[in-house]
This record gives sequence, C-alpha cells and structure tokens, in this order.
Amino acid sequence: MKTKVVLHSALAPNAVADALRRSIDEERWTLFSLSGYRGSCPVLGEVRENTFRLQKRRYWRNDFAPHFYGEFQQEPGGSRIEGYFDLSRWTRTFMRLWLIGVALLGGTMFVLCLIDLTTGSHHTSGDARVGLTVPPAMILFGLLLPRIGRLFGRGEQRFLLEFLQHTLAARLEAHDLPQATRGS
Repeated sequence: MKTKVVLHSALAPNAVADALRRSIDEERWTLFSLSGYRGSCPVLGEVRENTFRLQKRRYWRNDFAPHFYGEFQQEPGGSRIEGYFDLSRWTRTFMRLWLIGVALLGGTMFVLCLIDLTTGSHHTSGDARVGLTVPPAMILFGLLLPRIGRLFGRGEQRFLLEFLQHTLAARLEAHDLPQATRGS
C-alpha cells in the first residue's frame, strides 16, 4: 500500500504550479549531459494543470528510484498537496510484463524439464537441469532488482519532500510521513 503524503502551502494552486515549473527541469533527453537530461536543476518532472510528478536528477541509472506523484487543490488559506511515492509508470509496466512473461514461458519450460527428469522423456533438448534453475532465477531476479534499486534510492524520498517544503513553503502532516523519512 502506498503511503499518502499531505502538505499544506499558503500558495494558491496556480502559484504552486508556477513555483514547481520554475524549480524543475522537464524530462527531455540529451546526449550532452551526465544525467541524460537537459538542464541543471536537481529535480526533474512534469507539471500539469493540478497534478505533477517529480524525480531527483541522478548521474547514474536507477529506474527503481522513487518518483513523487502529486495533486494540488484549493483549500482555505492556500493549497493542499497530496501525493505518494512510486516507481515510474514505465518501470512498473515493464516489470509486470517481465514477470508475467517469465512465469508463462519459464513456467512451461520448468514443467517440461521436470517431466523430462522424472519420466525420462525428451520434451526439451539439452540439459533439463538448466530449465529447472533458469526460470526460478529469472523470477527471483525480477523480484530482487526493484528492492535493490529502491535501496540505492532510499534518500531520494526525503530529498523530494524537503524540495517540496522549500519550493512551496509547505508543511508536512507529520502522521503521513513515509517510513524512510521518519525519525530524522
């Protein structure tokens, strides 16, 4: 379950959008940048009418680092910003397809190799032990890689929350803080 983060700003919603647009770089690829994106702002993202998505600019590849997905709306005295941290949509979709593909194709290979080893039949060519080890290893890889990527990006949630607080002159609702930002 995603932890919802709530911030309150004295800025009006249109001022929130303007402040975010001025403080981030749009995600436009370029060959001539160490990060792979144009600009030099420490935060990349996109701002729409009342929604936005942010990620920390990094100089190495980590598709499993957190992105902040937020929405802002008018409230008495300013704006209420609600959001959550998650993987990029592309990464989430790719990993689902990867795991489904490995489960279907690898599962079939695993079952056929298991049948070959137990009955002596020859449904597959080559060493059946490979078909028993590779599919489970690929599934394990697909489950561990996102966790490793999140481990490398663990400080980015705090960085993005501090960026939002500073940029939008906002305060966090303390009870909604993500686990990675508590206790400091």
